[in-house]
Amino acid sequence: MLTAKPQLNLSNAAGYFREHLATGDYYMDGHVVRGEWRGVAASMLGLDGIVDEKSFLAMCEGQHPETGQGLTMRRNTTRHEDGHTVSNRRVFYDFTISPPKSVSVVALWQDARIIALHDRAVRAMVDQLEKFAETRVRKDGENGERVTGGIAAALFRHDTSRELDPHLHTHCVVFNATYDWTEEKWKALHATGMYRAQKFAENLYYHEMAKGLRNFGYEVVNTSTGFEIQGVPEDVIARFSKRHQQIDAETKKRIEAEGLRGNEKELRAQVAQDKRRRKIRSLCAEKLHPRWASEMPASEHAALSRIAPEKLPPPLPAVASEQCGLPGFVAWADAHLFERRSVVGDYELMSAALARGRGQNFSLADLENEMAKRDYIRDAKSRKLTNREALVCEFSLVLDAQNGMRSHAAFNAGYQPAESLSAEQRGAVLRILRSRDFITVFQGAAGVGKTFAVREVVRGLEAAGHPVRVFAPQHQQAADLRRDGLASADTLAKLLAGGADGAGGRLPRGAVVIVDEAGQIGGRDMRALVDRVRACGGRLILSGDTRQQGAVAASDALRAIEEHTNLQTVHLKKIRRQDPEAVASREEKAFVRKYRSAVKAAAEGRLAASFDKLDAMGCIRELDAGERMVELAREYCEALDRKERVLAVAQTWDDVRAANDAIRTRLRETGKLGAGRPVASWQSADLSEAQKRDARFYTPDAGVLFIRGYGRFKRGDWCEVAGADTHGVTLRKDGRTTTVSYKCADRFVVTKTNELELARGDRLQMKFNGKSAESEAIRNGELVTVRRVMKDGRIRVRDDAGVSKTLAATQRMFVRGYAVTSYASQGKTVDTVLVAHDGEQASMMSRQQWYVGISRARRKIVVFTSDKEALRLNVERESDRELALSIKPDEATAEAVRQRLKEAFQHQLSLKAQQRLHESLRQWVPRLRNRNSNRNKTNQEEYNYEPEK
Repeated sequence: MLTAKPQLNLSNAAGYFREHLATGDYYMDGHVVRGEWRGVAASMLGLDGIVDEKSFLAMCEGQHPETGQGLTMRRNTTRHEDGHTVSNRRVFYDFTISPPKSVSVVALWQDARIIALHDRAVRAMVDQLEKFAETRVRKDGENGERVTGGIAAALFRHDTSRELDPHLHTHCVVFNATYDWTEEKWKALHATGMYRAQKFAENLYYHEMAKGLRNFGYEVVNTSTGFEIQGVPEDVIARFSKRHQQIDAETKKRIEAEGLRGNEKELRAQVAQDKRRRKIRSLCAEKLHPRWASEMPASEHAALSRIAPEKLPPPLPAVASEQCGLPGFVAWADAHLFERRSVVGDYELMSAALARGRGQNFSLADLENEMAKRDYIRDAKSRKLTNREALVCEFSLVLDAQNGMRSHAAFNAGYQPAESLSAEQRGAVLRILRSRDFITVFQGAAGVGKTFAVREVVRGLEAAGHPVRVFAPQHQQAADLRRDGLASADTLAKLLAGGADGAGGRLPRGAVVIVDEAGQIGGRDMRALVDRVRACGGRLILSGDTRQQGAVAASDALRAIEEHTNLQTVHLKKIRRQDPEAVASREEKAFVRKYRSAVKAAAEGRLAASFDKLDAMGCIRELDAGERMVELAREYCEALDRKERVLAVAQTWDDVRAANDAIRTRLRETGKLGAGRPVASWQSADLSEAQKRDARFYTPDAGVLFIRGYGRFKRGDWCEVAGADTHGVTLRKDGRTTTVSYKCADRFVVTKTNELELARGDRLQMKFNGKSAESEAIRNGELVTVRRVMKDGRIRVRDDAGVSKTLAATQRMFVRGYAVTSYASQGKTVDTVLVAHDGEQASMMSRQQWYVGISRARRKIVVFTSDKEALRLNVERESDRELALSIKPDEATAEAVRQRLKEAFQHQLSLKAQQRLHESLRQWVPRLRNRNSNRNKTNQEEYNYEPEK
């Protein structure tokens, strides 16, 4: 496993060196191996060979190890802010890599060759990780990062844990300095790129280790997260994991005594620090052999002896060219990643392919050569790429929208909107009803009252005799639309899957289809929707906000249409959710007014300004990791005491679980929750279709929930996984087992089992669609309150509309519902919102998540973070969801792409449309290179398009 942690304290950094170097590292013959320098930047500074204390400490100080001159601008490691001492500079980053436990045991017990293999794999990993080193650019108006590709790293290998168990691992200490070749000077290292490549580096290390072990004659067993040496008893692995067991036991003890007040991961880290003992000098693997021998019974000695290769095996065969070979590994990675994103990094594809083919006889160079053969479209200035399918899908949507401009009569040009709407809302309704386009786009910021305007648009359409159908991507969104007066609203999935006339697959002739939250529709579904609407001679109104979070599936289709056509988007901008007139006191009115100003800044793309406004209001609190969730829970319960609707929002599932646990602990402590009863629950493993077709991803606690019927399995059935192999997954139902082919994996969701304690008053978030015992709808994403947990396994809940529902004992797809992800919070309105952000996971926050998170509340907002500086930097970061159309290829690639697109579409178009296509393709590359960042420009010449008169 590869972990990364920044070192912020200079005095700790000095102690770190003395501890690691003084402890020493040993081969089994007693040969001492000291730390070694690695990296381009290290070579530039004259650092080579063994790491000495003087040079190490000079690098920690940010000084040139020979001249003593400062390498970077920022020298002080701390600064005073609001009466507190906070970190001012990263001293270094500690990337620690270790093999699986079985590898450590075999290496240090009986096969020193594996230690040398580990060292080679570590060097290969560091050399690749170095290529992602960056520095920040804040010159001549630029605000981004530049790849430098050079680090100064000190590698320290160790062979034992603090509990003196076999534990082979290397600390890769990467100092906070890199050379900017463009500005020709040393600058601070920006490690975000290295963090992004962390999984790639880990999978490369694992692959090199597994391949080397197989060359030594060992067999390896691959899993979804790693591998083990075949034949090493599980008891041996458990026996020599005492440090892990010690932390587990102490963590459990503290939770039982104090309750879980924060993230269990953070608590484990705190326990590890509290129970951390000094490393014992000179106790190397060789000296610990007698101790390890005494701990293992004879059967384990014999088992380890049996797996020792008696002689070198023949060389591994080269990987085959069929599905199981290198082309198959890349194809699997392609299917896995492009299912949910239309642009990925080449290193992400390589990482997935390395994991899929772990231990097979191919090198990283072989993998790069195989990828070069595939039809990827690569960005000329970065490591990003897309594939032909994603580009064709997005381009076809852009072409349909562009060619549909002014091709119809106005919907209802003479309609007069209701006086109850604001002037801005009435203007938006009129512009929509006067639209002559095949696709009309309606964009409204968070909390502007967009649904009220849509409801008036429906009245105007119906008054002109248009059949109208309203859809939304999610069941809960459709339910909210029905509650707000759009009685026929349904899910887009129901339309695309087929069904009753007018509600399912067959739209009435000339239907006007309105889709709310259209920004959450992926490219394939939008393509199918456009085809369905065109087939009935209808028109499409897309209502959404591309500044909020996009689709789960690949390609944010609405954004492609907005950014790459001349459509005149209809806007609503005035925020109504944060309404100063809705609160009583002067202080509250002033607060809500400032809060609305911060949300408006975020909506306008001024993310740093929105952060600064909230910070000036005292709404952003920097707390230690252990206190962050405790304070969030306190604020949550105080909001409940005020009889407010409150929601906690986090960016990662780890933080969501931490917030849920902390809030529930606080509710128990304050008497708002009584004793509960343990209940098994199922949570989606969130596997891609490619992962569901891979036996490694079916863990011992896995199950499947059928979302579509298949054979004797009905929709809504949950079944235990009895096994999985290359042929399919074996499921157990009613005592019988059935093997289901992976070809049918799209009919079920893979789950993992958790145990939750539930009490009356607990909040849950439903994660499935179905019917209760009372035939009431249960919708994925809805929040409910537990009323009773019955002895027979049924659970009675009440939704936020007051409707009681009884969940059957087999309806267990839910999670705690006090805190939700940013994606799940989109569309919700509460009185108070509490946003959690982990400073060490800075890359998890983006401008879309920031905007969605802070805009949910009417009255109050509090953001809890462990690192204000990291958060402020990252609220301006775009999400990693880019459009295939955003890729900027070189000229030769662009010409080939233009030709392929022309061939793909020309036969479908009229002569006039073919001319438009030709002009659009001719302009494609310069348009992408020179595209202005301002959206919705009405520059006809930029797209070389003449609208119909």
